[in-house]
Amino acid sequence: MNRRSFLLGAGSILTAPYLEKANWYLRNKNAVVPLVKKSAETRKLFFVNTGCEYEFRLDSPDFGFDNLTYREVLHRYRGYNLPSGAPISLSKFRDIYHETGIKPKSFDQEADPMFYVDEWAYEDSSSAKAYHYLYGLDLFKGEEEEGLRAGDITFMESPNPASSYVGVISHDPVSASLIQGRLQELGHDISVELA
Repeated sequence: MNRRSFLLGAGSILTAPYLEKANWYLRNKNAVVPLVKKSAETRKLFFVNTGCEYEFRLDSPDFGFDNLTYREVLHRYRGYNLPSGAPISLSKFRDIYHETGIKPKSFDQEADPMFYVDEWAYEDSSSAKAYHYLYGLDLFKGEEEEGLRAGDITFMESPNPASSYVGVISHDPVSASLIQGRLQELGHDISVELA
């Protein structure tokens, strides 16, 4: 876990007046300070109240689970390229069966979600997409500096040995507006919305 907060005054948008504006939007409109300029390509980062914390989810307020066939799962998560209608060697069939227990006749059947839920949660869930999108960004400019700080963001990756959870959480709802402002400073075309 990696918990951080935003330093106010370290950039052009994240200032004390912006924090006041963010709190006003939260109290009076139950919303995030709106993105200044949206475009047709603007992506959405949802700030979802899970009951005990808030979770960031990219592109969908839902988990974003896809029902896949075994062929799709084998390709996406296990590295087997199995084009439909193309010849596949007997040795590849054997390898797949010995590794996964999947028979060739089952390739185009809908896969049991338990067969790929861990890989999906780590790579393709809307919370994992938010994690992978936000993790490499310089969200916390002036992290070593002293000053007024607000909000909290925690990056979580497999928080315990049995978990494949990857996500970004917060316990402070004003963090949604703060991340919106910081993403604007960085030039990202993304709108943060409460869900």
